[in-house]
Amino acid sequence: MSSRLLVRVAVSVAAGVAVLAALIVVQPPAWIVLLLGSMALAGLYIYARMNSRYDPLDPRFGSCIPPLPRDRIL
Repeated sequence: MSSRLLVRVAVSVAAGVAVLAALIVVQPPAWIVLLLGSMALAGLYIYARMNSRYDPLDPRFGSCIPPLPRDRIL
């Protein structure tokens, strides 16, 4: 399992270096760089959430949202 993780990290670093080198060579306008960067961060966030076992509503994590208080009418 660790070899697969190592390969994924190596491929990710190589892809990042290739994209960075391409951006340096092409030199697009700043708004395109910001757009691509925000899309990359959004994709990374979605990927991390899909592959995470964390559930904010699971009380085992200790950070669950407390239930809404209800006023009891007698």
